[in-house]
Amino acid sequence: MSLPKWHAFSRWAGLLVGALSVVEGILILSNPGYYDYDTPRDHLVLAVEGAALLVLLVALSGLHTRLATAYGRAGKAGFIVAFAGTALAGAGHIGAVPFFDFLDTGGMVYPLFALKQGAFLFGGLVYVAGAILMSAGYLLLGVAAARAGGLPAWCGLALVAGLAGLWLGNAAGWISFGLAWAFVGYSLRPEKQW
Repeated sequence: MSLPKWHAFSRWAGLLVGALSVVEGILILSNPGYYDYDTPRDHLVLAVEGAALLVLLVALSGLHTRLATAYGRAGKAGFIVAFAGTALAGAGHIGAVPFFDFLDTGGMVYPLFALKQGAFLFGGLVYVAGAILMSAGYLLLGVAAARAGGLPAWCGLALVAGLAGLWLGNAAGWISFGLAWAFVGYSLRPEKQW
């Protein structure tokens, strides 16, 4: 696949991640007890989050393809860590329903609570590892992208702000993360050179 076609594909993936993440936030707002997983609507929240995480892998790859020569070792390390963390979080999502049900909290701060409470369910631990790696990776990637110059600096700052949103709140966090990726997806247009 030629580079411009890959950019177009990853751009749409970024926009789709943005849309799925905003939908995730809206679903959480409309269904605050989703973590009981006792209705089909509860499982819809889980499915949308899992889909957002898996599509995010394509968007991340497109961002990396666009900035690989510009953002140096820190950006490359951030991409690798963010990609691995996102893949683990997405995969851990498949087996993590009992983990979420056990923990019965919200937001991305639950990995810390889970470890403290001894939640050693495999899917949950994979998700926890993914969330931690994902966070470190997005922080590195966001800072490197802001400094690289291949895209507007606000793209990298949006990634960091979206990450902060995920840590601060569940519904609002997913909405802020989605908006950040919508901006990044928009900026990945192949015809636009920043």
